[in-house]
Amino acid sequence: MINAIGGSTTSGTQTVTKTGNTLGQDAFLHLLVTELKYQDPLDPLKDRDFIAQMAQFSTLEQIQKLSKVGELQQVTSMLSRPVIAEVHSNGMMEMVYGRVTGIRTFNGRNLLMLDSGREIDAQTVVSVMDEQGLEQYLKSIEGRRAYVRVYNEIGEVIDLHEIFVTGYRIQDGKPYLLFKDGTEEKAIPLTEVWGIAWGG
Repeated sequence: MINAIGGSTTSGTQTVTKTGNTLGQDAFLHLLVTELKYQDPLDPLKDRDFIAQMAQFSTLEQIQKLSKVGELQQVTSMLSRPVIAEVHSNGMMEMVYGRVTGIRTFNGRNLLMLDSGREIDAQTVVSVMDEQGLEQYLKSIEGRRAYVRVYNEIGEVIDLHEIFVTGYRIQDGKPYLLFKDGTEEKAIPLTEVWGIAWGG
């Protein structure tokens, strides 16, 4: 079982469960009993065949467990690091930026809790950065168009506002994009950016 890690907590614990096409131990034993029940009496299942099947199942189960451990180690390595994810939202690809503050497992999925308050599936992460990598990413955005979320009074995203990125700054560990609004220079948190226009 895996508890929430980091700054956010969840009620209780989440259990990793096997779903879908994964063959569990109970299902395997049920199949084996069925095979023994309906075997050909003139050509019964040999002891060595039975042992071989058990060994194959045991090996498969160990591989599945190692794979889960490997996934969890990979996800845990993202703690406290800035990440960028691409999430499908309303038929569009949304960029989500944040620093990972916690991890939880739900229905076999590893979910990352971000300092922006968002929670994302670890599989949607496209970039994990250190501080130098974050600065390089911000430099790559200079001179590009960015689309910023516009909210209504209850906090729902209702529109996107286009800005032209003129620079960036990092303040208290949080990245901001700079842009001109008329003659005034303004800053917007990277967490508010929906996407970047990379073409052209």
